[in-house]
Amino acid sequence: MNMIKKLSFYLILIITMSSCFITNTPGFYNGYKNLSENEKSQIIFVNKDSSICDLNERKIYSINASQLKECLSKNDTSIVYKWGAKCSSKNCVLIEDLQRYCDKKGYNLYVVADYYHMEEMKIQNVARYPIFIANHIYYNKYYANSLNKKFIKDLLNGSEIKGEDYYRYLMFEGESYLKSMIEI
Repeated sequence: MNMIKKLSFYLILIITMSSCFITNTPGFYNGYKNLSENEKSQIIFVNKDSSICDLNERKIYSINASQLKECLSKNDTSIVYKWGAKCSSKNCVLIEDLQRYCDKKGYNLYVVADYYHMEEMKIQNVARYPIFIANHIYYNKYYANSLNKKFIKDLLNGSEIKGEDYYRYLMFEGESYLKSMIEI
């Protein structure tokens, strides 16, 4: 019986320790706290009432959903790509390729990163508009899943988020949400 208690203790210890390693990785948290001061200086936290529609510098802009909705309302059709820097799924594509696809279709492309990964963001920041990310200060959330859920819920005008709303590609006609797509 004593051996079972010891094994249980070690099993609980291992599970507890491993969760600390997992939750400190980018993707679980937005990664902002792990950025260097130099990397943090490359992020522009846009004032909550400022427009982002004419931004075209290759920087990273931290925004709220209302700011993106303003841009969507000015376009016929737009794709919002929920981009994960280290996503290896076949449903994740290079931003450059997606921009070409959107140009052919006449869509406006807006890329919203799931979390900070500065190296990949610099390489992939090639769309017509810069890479955006949900403003964790505005939403008061650092856990990536909660932050992105809140951002998307606001983007969808407060609608309850369904499973398909977690797909990477959201299509809008003006600011009206049309559908979510698992692949493009």
